[in-house]
Amino acid sequence: MTGKLVSAVTALAALLVGTVLAASEASSPLVGAAKCGGCHRAAYQAWRNSPHRKSNAGLPADKRNDPRCLRCHGGTDADTGSVQCESCHGEGKYYARRHVMKDRKLDRIVGLTDVTEKTCRRCHTGDAPTIRPFDWERSWSLISHGMDDKEKVADHE
Repeated sequence: MTGKLVSAVTALAALLVGTVLAASEASSPLVGAAKCGGCHRAAYQAWRNSPHRKSNAGLPADKRNDPRCLRCHGGTDADTGSVQCESCHGEGKYYARRHVMKDRKLDRIVGLTDVTEKTCRRCHTGDAPTIRPFDWERSWSLISHGMDDKEKVADHE
């Protein structure tokens, strides 16, 4: 009887682990701007008021689902579409946990990336249809964001 019970429990555990892993792999690697905004309030507000948030809506209607355009303009989902946090900082599925974000080495190991001019130039290229050429310093000053002092204190408590 004990052997059958152990076998049944083992089979059930294997089924449960398999189901959890399959669900995890099927879920999106994106967590969305609102999740980031739960901790990074100042950065989230800066994003909500930025042209990046409206990047997909600025496309002609027939281009809003075109993969060539979505590479830079993002999708239409309210939280993970357009150019949002993860478009520049990397997919947050693994780093967007408080205990991970508190560890500056671990968060980068699991996917958080620091934004540089090179990050922006993935989309802001010489071929991109814009009114004026991309100027890193001018552009960064328009979207520059980070944690405000309250967030820095709360994040390290």
